[in-house]
Amino acid sequence: LLSFGDFEMFDGGDLTWNVESKLVCPFNLVGPVDVYDVNHHGLEVSNNPLLVRALSPTVAVMSNGVTKGCGPETITTLKSAATIQAIYQIHKNLRAGEEGNTAPAQIANLERECDAHFIQVSVESSGESYSVAIPGRDHRRTFHTR
Repeated sequence: LLSFGDFEMFDGGDLTWNVESKLVCPFNLVGPVDVYDVNHHGLEVSNNPLLVRALSPTVAVMSNGVTKGCGPETITTLKSAATIQAIYQIHKNLRAGEEGNTAPAQIANLERECDAHFIQVSVESSGESYSVAIPGRDHRRTFHTR
């Protein structure tokens, strides 16, 4: 759990379902967060729907590859989370159709042979808001912290 002022971000690395569930059941040890760094590149052995609902993130950021991660169950879980306003991906998932990806404007790299664009999360010095940007694609969106 990374915190700065009122901003909180959860990065569980490569945790899997069995460990993720222990973080939120029977007690939510993490609480709601602003940004969820999607676990394990979006693989389906991670990103337990119980965890995602308990974290109640506003934004999800997935560090996936063109053929690694961004599993169908994970993307469905993220898209069905009531609190998530935006889902970002490092790469477009080339194994799936459009339904297996977020909106193109929120994907840093759309092609297999890419320009290595990155996703940047910046927190205002007051900690009251944060921005998610893809500088190489001139995309930036600002959110208020919880």
